[in-house]
Parts: sequence; C-alpha cells; structure tokens
Amino acid sequence: MNDRFQRVVWTVFAVILLGIGSVAFFKESRRVDMPVLGPLRPFTLTNQLGDVVRLPSLRGAAGVVNVIFSRCPTQCPKLTAQMAGIQARLPAGARLITLTADPSFDTPQVLKRFSEPYHADPARWWFLTGTKAELYRFATEDLLFNLLETADPAKARLEDLFIHSTDFALFDRAGRLRGVVHGEVPDAVDQVVHRLKQLQREPLP
Repeated sequence: MNDRFQRVVWTVFAVILLGIGSVAFFKESRRVDMPVLGPLRPFTLTNQLGDVVRLPSLRGAAGVVNVIFSRCPTQCPKLTAQMAGIQARLPAGARLITLTADPSFDTPQVLKRFSEPYHADPARWWFLTGTKAELYRFATEDLLFNLLETADPAKARLEDLFIHSTDFALFDRAGRLRGVVHGEVPDAVDQVVHRLKQLQREPLP
C-alpha cells in the first residue's frame, strides 16, 4: 500500500513538473526579441486635456505611439480604432500616445473631441499636439516614423494633406524605442499587446 501511494505521489509530482516546464517553455517561445533602437529625447507637448507632457511623464511605463490627424477621412480612423482595441487590452501601467501630424488645426480641444467616440481614457491614452518642429522631430528622429506635409496644402485633398506612417512604435519603461509594428498587418493589435506586456514586465535598467 505504501509503495503504491509513493508511486502515485511521484507520478503526480512528475506531471506537475512537466506542466510547469511546458508553461515556461511556452512563455519563452512567445518572447519577442526587442533590441534597444535608441533613446527618446526630451520633448514638451500638450495632451487633449491641455496638460503639458514631457519625457519624464513616461518614466516607468511602457507604451505605444502612432501618428494621425483629425481631419483625415481614410486611414486615421482605422488607426485610431486599432489603438482603441489596444486600450481595451492594455496591460496595467502601460500607455498609449497618439501624435498629430496637423498641429496648426489639431488643438487640445479638437483632439479631445476626436478622441471621445473612441472612448479614449485620458489617464492612459494621450493625444498630443504642440509645435510642428517638436512633433516632427520626435516622430521622425526618435520614433523613426515617416511624416511630412504635402508640398501644396491648398490643392491637396484632405487625405493627402500629410503623409505619415501607419506603424505603431513601442517604447520601454526607461523611455527607449524598442520596436515597430506595421499597422496594416492583420494581427497588428495582437502583436502590439503582446509586446507591451513583455516590455511592461521588464525591470527598469
């Protein structure tokens, strides 16, 4: 009886160890290699509530950034809907940032109105505006986005006023660029959420 009991106990123990090992292997296999691509440099911008946002405001939070402009009738609503999907699955402590390509039109008040149909939580999701020079430097030099204004805005259609990336840039809790997810791939939201969870778990360097 004792021998049989011991065999049962050891069998259960072996199954538990195997299960733990399988979970660890599964988690490790889902890790994404995200090298440090560069630091985010100091900036001063303004969110949809009129609050000033600076680089230290991001300290301790991993996050994702995209670029839109509120007058865009085509891809920008889709990109913002994707961000809303990310917000619904956002890991605790992580942050969403949407930059405008059109700061002369997209004031904080305009961005606040634009954000409301997407149920953007301003405690987690900032829509940022500011000077064109500051926004474009941050977007192109730090986040590696493509962003430019059309040569002749007076003749351009609304959707052609600005040419900008449809990507999502990810930064870590130390304020460093760690990766880019292309917004047009079918699983873009899943990719961003998975990477955000991984970055949010990383300890601060």
